[in-house]
Amino acid sequence: MMKKIIYTILITFCTSIIFGQNIAKVENVKIQSQALNQEREILIYTPVGYDWRVNEYFNVIYVFDCQSREFFDYTSSMISFLTDNAKSFIIVGITSPYNEKLDYARNNDLLPVLETKKSINRYGKYSGNADNFFDFVGTEVIPYVDSTYRTLNKRVSIGHSLSASFVLYSFTKNPDLFDNYIAISPNLAYDNDKLANQIVNFDYSKINRPIFLYLSNANEGIDYWQEWKPARDKVYSFFNYTLENKNIKVKIGEFPENNHWNTFPPSLSKSLEFYFKEIYNIQEKQLSKKEYDVTIKVKVLNKKESIYITGNQDNLGNWNPKEIKMNKISDLEREVKIKLKSPAQFKFTRGNWDTEAEVIGTYGNITIKPEKQSKFEFEIENYFDK
Repeated sequence: MMKKIIYTILITFCTSIIFGQNIAKVENVKIQSQALNQEREILIYTPVGYDWRVNEYFNVIYVFDCQSREFFDYTSSMISFLTDNAKSFIIVGITSPYNEKLDYARNNDLLPVLETKKSINRYGKYSGNADNFFDFVGTEVIPYVDSTYRTLNKRVSIGHSLSASFVLYSFTKNPDLFDNYIAISPNLAYDNDKLANQIVNFDYSKINRPIFLYLSNANEGIDYWQEWKPARDKVYSFFNYTLENKNIKVKIGEFPENNHWNTFPPSLSKSLEFYFKEIYNIQEKQLSKKEYDVTIKVKVLNKKESIYITGNQDNLGNWNPKEIKMNKISDLEREVKIKLKSPAQFKFTRGNWDTEAEVIGTYGNITIKPEKQSKFEFEIENYFDK
């Protein structure tokens, strides 16, 4: 297995050299937001070879507070190292910059309407627009990304400080917006523990699919921001001792040796390590209930070749490399007509994993969304044993 992983990494590296334009890219995209009534800029990272990997789709990580570019850059940089270069994501950085003309600040995005005098005095006019910001993310940013890029259905959200608070706030508003919520040092205490109480009182019985929640803290509540600790303890106690729903996996990270700012790197690393080890594969097995009629055709190298297809569901043989033989429709074409759930991921072989095919337009699994189209064509350019 390790030999195969190393080989795949080398293939990826060599292909990137051959196709010189296929480097990781970051695009700056401006959206004229109706929800916020202002223009916003987002950052979009696409992985190495995205333009060439036309037969692959990618899950998306949404990182908040990316007017501080380091949150975006750190996240997009570390995925490869945490996965031994085996997984690729699209990373979207959502910014909340200060708009001098509108006198509109980050906290306007991230805080809901406040009720207590203490919170109103503290945050003043820089609060109260979290619901519109939520609409901006859910009805403008995510639809733009899904319509413009080849995205899969699983989304990760990442926030720090008040943007971590917003990540948890978005969970309580609509837990289906994201599948994974990573909240690094959130403020749970604002407005007399409003967010802490919303989390504790949320109706968790409505969660019927795998969701991952990660919360962490640094040394907040010890030498500063003393009100954070009792609010945090309330939430941690609820998750540790009261919550009963097997669909929700909660992981808590504590980093008392770090301060509020520098806790981001170690906390993010721990959260994503846990996600890749315990959550990722479970969520990847989630497929549509509906099956779609699909025709898959592949161009081969030799007219005598027998080609098999195998993939991530029963009708694809559940990764058995010799389960489903494709039909020969011409000397250099093989075809199979099949019912598939979405998203379907698969590979071609000559009957065993040593003969796995290298297919133009993908470094790894071929991914299709059969709800979008019914006919797919691919071309084999080589095999692992050639």
